[in-house]
Amino acid sequence: MSDIEFKILPINSAAARAAERAEYLDVRMRMEGCDESSIGRALLLVAELDGMSRIAQACGLSVETLRRQLNGTRPLYLETVLGVMRAMKLQLRVEDRVPAD
Repeated sequence: MSDIEFKILPINSAAARAAERAEYLDVRMRMEGCDESSIGRALLLVAELDGMSRIAQACGLSVETLRRQLNGTRPLYLETVLGVMRAMKLQLRVEDRVPAD
């Protein structure tokens, strides 16, 4: 056996679900034409899967207000985006955008 250890997460574990959600959001944010609306909809889907009531409570918002911000009915604030990410135990990061050759 090699010195490299592979960590395989159980399919239904909380860590596996968090990794799936993080990957989904990362792909959406990297898409060409990503804007406030597409980020909001992606966060809405993930928040619904994770439990909208819990996420809204962690953000200090009602479920209806959070849903309206994420679906584009009301303005989406950075504070809300960060609150949703924290509530799901995800981290938003910034990296260099390497131009395609």
